Amino acid sequence: MISEEEFLANYDPSVYKHPSVAVDCVVFKGDEILLVRRGGHPFMGRLALPGGFIEEGESAERAVRRELMEETGLKVRLLSQFGFASTPKRDPRDWNISLVFTAEWTDGQPRGGDDAAHAEFYKVELEGNQLFVDDERIVLDISLNDCGELDFDETAIVKDPILAFDHAKIIAAVLIKQAKCKKYNKNI
Repeated sequence: MISEEEFLANYDPSVYKHPSVAVDCVVFKGDEILLVRRGGHPFMGRLALPGGFIEEGESAERAVRRELMEETGLKVRLLSQFGFASTPKRDPRDWNISLVFTAEWTDGQPRGGDDAAHAEFYKVELEGNQLFVDDERIVLDISLNDCGELDFDETAIVKDPILAFDHAKIIAAVLIKQAKCKKYNKNI
């Protein structure tokens, strides 16, 4: 039997492929959310949640604050880590997992920066399988799990003319959970 020190000294992490880890943030301002217009590929020109890759030695919480500042110039009040998006091929570049946070806008006007050409708040609304971002309609085939939350693997994006990556699913998941929480709090 070898010791843990010996095991770790001989351990080869390259045996397993590792995903890149990113952060995305759904920032609320009433019934609006903050979106950035992507200034580069992939999905150049499309809207996306502010976010990006976690840098070496950086926590997810620091990364999301840094990305928000770089891409929008805003400091926000983080509410919570919402969950994660890990559906295979969610990013055409490589295997990427995103830790999703929610936040509340406090003050200031967003401005595009870093790899975001523009930053602005957009009115969002979920009606059945349709997500509206201002006047644009995104069609989803939403599947809920046993807890009534969006199932990322089973939910499909049917038609999305404006959002990048799987951000329509992320926004829908956050709105579904938000509505569920509001309903629960009314019943207390």
